[in-house]
Amino acid sequence: MTAARRLARLDGALCPTAAILLWLEEAHRFGSLPAYVTWLLDQPLSAAPLVRVPEQAEAAVLQAMRGQPREAVRQAARQAVRGAVFLVEFVIQLNRAAEETTRLEGLRHAALFWQWRALTLEAELAAADAAAGGRAPAGTLPERWRAWCGAVADLLTELYATEEARGLLERRYLDGHPALFPDAARDWQALREQAERLAALGGSLAVSPPERPGRRGRPELDLDALRTAARALAPAQAADLADLARAAALDLLGDADGAAALAERRLRTADV
Repeated sequence: MTAARRLARLDGALCPTAAILLWLEEAHRFGSLPAYVTWLLDQPLSAAPLVRVPEQAEAAVLQAMRGQPREAVRQAARQAVRGAVFLVEFVIQLNRAAEETTRLEGLRHAALFWQWRALTLEAELAAADAAAGGRAPAGTLPERWRAWCGAVADLLTELYATEEARGLLERRYLDGHPALFPDAARDWQALREQAERLAALGGSLAVSPPERPGRRGRPELDLDALRTAARALAPAQAADLADLARAAALDLLGDADGAAALAERRLRTADV
């Protein structure tokens, strides 16, 4: 029996983190978010995470603060509900962001792969012409190859940064438990591995760069260096994702003042 299930025995009273982890454990068994939502449509309203998780968090506060001043209990229960709503929106936001990134960056990966194929064929044709005494390889080919390597590096840096940001948030809000549904996690891993294989293909392109002092012929794609660069970008991405979840939670809670304050803070940060 998992820790989340043991906690569930406490008359349905769970702190926000324990409640969200229990829900995640159960929801992840469906394999995907769409499959879970399909199942949820036939369930009573009480099974919905935005009902169930806050109710469990509120019950935990009422149980723990029994006999204490009513106003203190009310304030603590309110904070627990707000925290629970945020965590549900947080998990949904991480899954949406992963799905969107996988879709868009998957298209980017496909475009870069076919660009590599075109550059490879062009290099082979140019080399064959040169060997036969024909025209020399096109002078722009090395520059276009370098641009391709830069684009692949950007793709991988984006994937690494997003993955690192998600890890930061999972450690902070979910005790390190994964937020992504199994299918989303598999799709993400597949895309990252494909992008890393694409980076390795760059070294197979036989391009002879023009002789220019101070210029390297083959820019190496150092994955460790890209990961290091991505780690520097991750905190800002994590903050943005958390703010999106906060904004959604405040909207659901009808907290217009809180939403306005959050928007103002984000605008001030953007202006810095």
